[in-house]
Amino acid sequence: MVQDARVQKIIDQIINRAIEVTIVCEVALNPEQLKALHGLNAYCVQQLLTNPEVARDPRKLIYMTNQEMKTALVALCLAGNLINPMRKHREDLQFFSDNITVSIEEGNVKRIGFGQISPYEVQDAIYYDIVEDWKIYRDKEGQGIITLMDDKTNLVRLEGYKMGGNPLYEFARFHRKYTEKERKKEERAREEAQVAFRNEMARTIAHQVTQQQLLEGKNPMELMEMLFAPSPRKSERRNQKVDKEIEQNILLMLEDKSEE
Repeated sequence: MVQDARVQKIIDQIINRAIEVTIVCEVALNPEQLKALHGLNAYCVQQLLTNPEVARDPRKLIYMTNQEMKTALVALCLAGNLINPMRKHREDLQFFSDNITVSIEEGNVKRIGFGQISPYEVQDAIYYDIVEDWKIYRDKEGQGIITLMDDKTNLVRLEGYKMGGNPLYEFARFHRKYTEKERKKEERAREEAQVAFRNEMARTIAHQVTQQQLLEGKNPMELMEMLFAPSPRKSERRNQKVDKEIEQNILLMLEDKSEE
């Protein structure tokens, strides 16, 4: 019984040591990114506690945690690469795997290196949301890409997305497809906002022009006919006194506002 307690104490020490690391990254990251990496490290430890190999020899926990964290970082960089329209074709899974290193140094320092990977690519690839997405995707109690897709799209899924293949590419392809969907949504919202703005400006200016013409003694019924007549005949058009200068000013104002 005393022996079992002593063994359990050693195992607890190994677990705590694996979790309570100081992460040093060879690429400058902001505090939020480093916090996300600490959370990722703790997640990797928790995932490996039920690993049969670790159960047989708890001393392997730290090494296997480093390997699992490297796998996660490769997936994050690969996803960032697929999203970046300026990506280099040589930067595939093997490239990231060859360049990313995770090791433990004296003082329980976990050092992460990125080799030939551009620091800007690393900084763009690591952020809180994508780290959390990886946790959902990698969770042994979940259903991988299905769980992640349902969580990110509120059960709507992604039209045209093909599941399967290498798990790291599957995760990266999902983020590519999901980013496309979100950017299309943003573009539609921007276009709708521009149309709404132009319509509101047109209504406002039309109201002001109508008031001005009424003050000039124009007949209200004639103005209504001018505004709502579907297709006036040429003879009628010649008789309408349209203020071309006001019309031109309206168009110029709308163009200036749409460019802002």
